[in-house]
Amino acid sequence: MQAVVKIARVLAEYCKGPMDRLDIRIVDILQRQGDLTHAELAEAVGSTPSTCLRRVRSLQKAGILTRNVFLADGAKLGRGLRAIITVTTKDYDLARRAAFAKSVGAEPAISYAYGVTGDLDAILIGNFRDMVEYQATCDRLFDGDKNITRYTTHFISETYKDDPAIPCDPALSGG
Repeated sequence: MQAVVKIARVLAEYCKGPMDRLDIRIVDILQRQGDLTHAELAEAVGSTPSTCLRRVRSLQKAGILTRNVFLADGAKLGRGLRAIITVTTKDYDLARRAAFAKSVGAEPAISYAYGVTGDLDAILIGNFRDMVEYQATCDRLFDGDKNITRYTTHFISETYKDDPAIPCDPALSGG
């Protein structure tokens, strides 16, 4: 709930008002199909292309819409070995987190990296060509780092849901 309130505040600051139903529909549709023209978007949300263009620009300026990307199929790119790697460290202070983030950021096979709360310190998600690339990546990231106490890998065997879209809560709108 705090995230929803923060989003509404940020948007209000930059867009001079709360998100309305049109903004929410635009965000919802663009998360699933970011390559729509403004005319196609306008038709989908029941508005005009010029209004959609203005709204999209405002949503971008507010940081609500951050990037427009196409998602690729890792298996079709020869990177079908997907893994979730959990990491535990001795100390997770600011300097060590920054160093770890830098080393993870340099690894092309790692797609997502998160610092987390709880028993773990980080969760990484990677797309690897094979076990050889996976092991080489882990060797680079973990074996030379005296601060890493443990890492555990979970290979993804089935996908039940794979949707990067964030639900658009109608409660963000003023009406």
